[in-house]
Parts: sequence; structure tokens; C-alpha cells
Amino acid sequence: MNNESSTSVVERILDLIGSVSSSPMTVKEISKHTGIPVSTAHRLLKPLVERKFLVRHRRGLYALGIASVEIAARADIDSIITTATRPIIADLAKTCRRTAHLGVFRDNLVRYLVKVESGCRRSPSREEIELEAYCTAIGKALLAQLERDTLEDYLALGDFVPLTENTIFDVDDLREEINGVRRQGWAMDRGEMYPELRCLAVPILCRPGLLAAVSVTEVCKDVDPEKAEQDLLTLFPRIVEAAKAVSDVLRMPGDEVREKRSKKT
Repeated sequence: MNNESSTSVVERILDLIGSVSSSPMTVKEISKHTGIPVSTAHRLLKPLVERKFLVRHRRGLYALGIASVEIAARADIDSIITTATRPIIADLAKTCRRTAHLGVFRDNLVRYLVKVESGCRRSPSREEIELEAYCTAIGKALLAQLERDTLEDYLALGDFVPLTENTIFDVDDLREEINGVRRQGWAMDRGEMYPELRCLAVPILCRPGLLAAVSVTEVCKDVDPEKAEQDLLTLFPRIVEAAKAVSDVLRMPGDEVREKRSKKT
């Protein structure tokens, strides 16, 4: 077997495993989803079932097996995201000459996974810290990605404490702010957690179930806050470019197909 044919077999096995990662499928469904002929799919499925990477249910349905689940259980998703995206965030920070962050939504909080500093001004954030979502740019960009019912559940928790005079803590005002983020595609922190900070964040549209965003921060100790906000908005295209690059890194083959299926159902 030459290298080209070996690669082809590996790619087909990966396509096969990926096709049943979200829901069980029959051999015919797997064939239709992957383009692998039914006879070839049967041949490739046998060793995967024997090694417990897949399991065969009644009615000929195939699903992920215990071996696949054990591999996934050993993985630290946040560590993987951090390693995979750090070069992109570092490039964004260097290009913008400001501190750049990547954060994800965890238990109604923002978890900052990546922070890369650039320029002479330093922000008080740090990696792996968890902050409230309602008063940060990344947090508002994450909240804007929630389904409307889920957002209402978040808002119903209430108890939004005003951390500065700029904090949006009224539920109706916060809902309006999040709706604005959805319309415009970006979120701004106008000194809502730290008075001297301004931050522009953009949502990362990547994998279903993963809410993430990227931001660039300006420290306004010797800069007019309104000018800082305008300066950040000029960087919007670069932040969007970085968000797209992160999305490309985190997406898996078949994500778009699964999204279309979920919308239909």
C-alpha cells in the first residue's frame, strides 16, 4: 500500500468516526454523509467496532464506542483551545499594539483562556480568571450568542451589581445592550468593570455548543475614553479577521452540516 492510498484510508476512517459523533447512523446514512461506498464502509466499520471505537446498536445503528469516549474524557478542551489559538491572539496583539484576549462562556461567567500583551499599557486581566459576563466586552459578545430563551434565563438571575458608574446593571437596559451587540456584531466595554478600561470584542462563530469571543483592550490612564473607543473601532476589521481565523481553527469537518440539520429539526 503506497502513502497516497494509506492517507485515503485514514481520511475515510476519520470521516466515518466524525459522521456518527453527534448521533447514531446506519451504514447507508454513513455512506451518504461521507461519500464512502456502502461496501467500503462495512469493511472499515468492522475493526472500529472490534476495537470499541464504535458500537453497533440494534437496527444497524453505529455510534461512538467506549474507546472514543475515553479518549475524549482525557482531553482538556480549554487547554486545546488555548494552545491552538494563542498564535492568532498573539498576532492580533502585535498588529493592534494592544492587549488581546480570547474568552469562553463557562457557567454564566467569562473564562479568559488567552491573554497576550502588547504596547506600553497593561490591563489587570489574567489567563484562567473568570469574570462576570454582563460588565465585560467579551462577556456581552458571549451573551449575544445565547438562544433568546437562554439569555432570558440568565437575565432572570438578576443581582447585577454596578461595579463602576458605567456598569449596565438594569435588566431591561442589559437586554437592550445585548440585542444591540447581536445587530452590530461587536460589543464595547466602556469602563463597566474597571473605569480606566475600554475593550472591543467580537464573537467567534465556530463550533455548536462552544461560545467564544476575542477582544482588544485599551487602558485609558492618559487617553481620552471617547477617543480610545473610536480608536478601538478602527481596529474592528482586524479583530473580525482574528475571530474568523480562530473559528477556522476550532471548527471540525461536518460542523456546518450538523448546524443545518439542527436548524431543520
